[in-house]
Amino acid sequence: MMLVELHGKRPAAHQLPWLLFSICFILWNAVGSRFLGDSPELRNLIPIGDMLVLLYFLFLFVWEEKRKADEPIQKAYRLHVFTAFLIYVIVNFVCFKLLSPPVFLIPLIVAALVIFYFDRVYTSMSYYPKPRIHLVFYFYIISSFMVLPPFRLLFIVQVAYVFMRRYRNWINHKDRMIAAHDEERKVNHKIVTKMGETVNDFSDLHESLQNFLANLAQGIEAKSAAIYIWDEKEQLFRCSDIYGVFYPLVRGNEMSFTHVETLKEIALSQNINDPDNIVWECGMSRIGTYVPFASQDGRILSLGSRAANIRSLILEPLNFDQQLLGVLVVENKLYERYFTESDYYLVQNFAHYATMILKANEAVMERQNQARTQAELQLGFHIQSGLLPNKIPEFDGISLAGSMTPAKEIGGDYFDFLDLPNGNLGIVIGDVSGKGVPAGMVMTSLYAFLHAECRYFVNSYRALVRVNSDLAGHLFETMFASLLFFEWNPRSKSLHYTSCGHEHILHFKKAENELETIKSGGIALGMVEDNSKIIREKSLIVRPGDTVLLYTDGVTETANEKREMFGLERLQSFVEKYQALSADEIRKALLEELKNFAHGAPQADDITILVMKF
Repeated sequence: MMLVELHGKRPAAHQLPWLLFSICFILWNAVGSRFLGDSPELRNLIPIGDMLVLLYFLFLFVWEEKRKADEPIQKAYRLHVFTAFLIYVIVNFVCFKLLSPPVFLIPLIVAALVIFYFDRVYTSMSYYPKPRIHLVFYFYIISSFMVLPPFRLLFIVQVAYVFMRRYRNWINHKDRMIAAHDEERKVNHKIVTKMGETVNDFSDLHESLQNFLANLAQGIEAKSAAIYIWDEKEQLFRCSDIYGVFYPLVRGNEMSFTHVETLKEIALSQNINDPDNIVWECGMSRIGTYVPFASQDGRILSLGSRAANIRSLILEPLNFDQQLLGVLVVENKLYERYFTESDYYLVQNFAHYATMILKANEAVMERQNQARTQAELQLGFHIQSGLLPNKIPEFDGISLAGSMTPAKEIGGDYFDFLDLPNGNLGIVIGDVSGKGVPAGMVMTSLYAFLHAECRYFVNSYRALVRVNSDLAGHLFETMFASLLFFEWNPRSKSLHYTSCGHEHILHFKKAENELETIKSGGIALGMVEDNSKIIREKSLIVRPGDTVLLYTDGVTETANEKREMFGLERLQSFVEKYQALSADEIRKALLEELKNFAHGAPQADDITILVMKF
């Protein structure tokens, strides 16, 4: 199993103790015990060796399940196990070295008692005690009293069976994860395609929202969906648009079944300003709400008779920067099923489209007397900047700083921080070619594809190969997106990255007191349908005190009044000069340096800076 898990990816830290146990178990039973059994003087050490193997086995299982437990395992249990093992060793030594036969039965009885004690401790410590582990203890007792090889074989076979079951469970879990991932990717791809086809004209807000709700609901097989828009002036939520048979989320005593149009009229006519209402709670907390079984949620039961028609529910706030725009609500799965966590994730992922529609319509309405081109350029900035992270994450061994300074006519810069399922941190910086709404739509699609892949993250190479495959069919021939994807492992303090045609990586090595300029390489996303043989994952060895600076071309192409560009050489000199500062101080200093260099000349492109300090 370990060889399977280690194949094709970096091993997780918790896998290595199991590999060590497997090696020790095989060597002891195949070589060690046989060697000791040939020597009358050393034969008495065999039970102690078996006990050591069993002790290691017990601790591994408890340690494995401790990672899943809500409360930490008490240290007293470990001390008791060690004490019991020590008593067994002492009794075994006294009986075989200082006394004469037939007192050899005493250590066997003590061994049985110790094993029973181990079994009781395992039951107390284990998160989910498994009957097959109890059998391991019992077969060990039999093999201790019945020293014939067949009885010893029972113990070995049982341990092998436990490993086989664990391996099969792992394989089945991986198969389920792969199947769920493939299905999620298909749904994600289907929704993105539909959004691109239907959500392209923001002048009619209701038509755009109707198309969005229909595409989302059909994609995840939901019966109905609605958008509640936040009215800042009146301090309440109003239902704006509805798809399907939507049951209102306000109290009432209507019949449990009502005509579809009547239900829609009820929802559209009622305002929500009740602090106990689930829509209000979701909007005010700015946190999504997933209610897989609505019959168990008191907030749904409070709606009265119509709550009987709500089986499952997902709500997601629509936020733009620090501004609350509304709440997206999705109700009931088709065929009387319930929403899954995958459905919840997809709703979260595509809620950005609804945010984009609301902000786009706002921008269009504000600039309805201006030229359409200028409105689209400004809209592109709103779309792109809404996807940027609103806070810098904190991870062990690394400090981060990042910002995007927009130009008047933006190009579509992007940076992001991703909490990966393996506990690592994803650090992304990218730049989409083109400007305006097309660039904003590409960046939104890139955001959706990237977040979908990182839900089942293996490594940055695989994620970008699949993102490129998804993105290639959605770009115009003249458009592409450069991207750098770094993965930071806070446990091993290691940094890996995959590049898709992005700018250089500037790495200042504190120990050598020198700056290394790394050509990131690769090919931009969307330029070819299959980039698997062009890009590859690489390691960047970093040590405490090192600095890594990532940037977009808006930095090096900053120009002054003489039309001189800032260029790579000035950026290299800057890093060497200011590398001792903190990550955020370096970011601020670079922005000030660019401002002084431009000397009042207009900014032609977005400036995105991402600093990593170790």
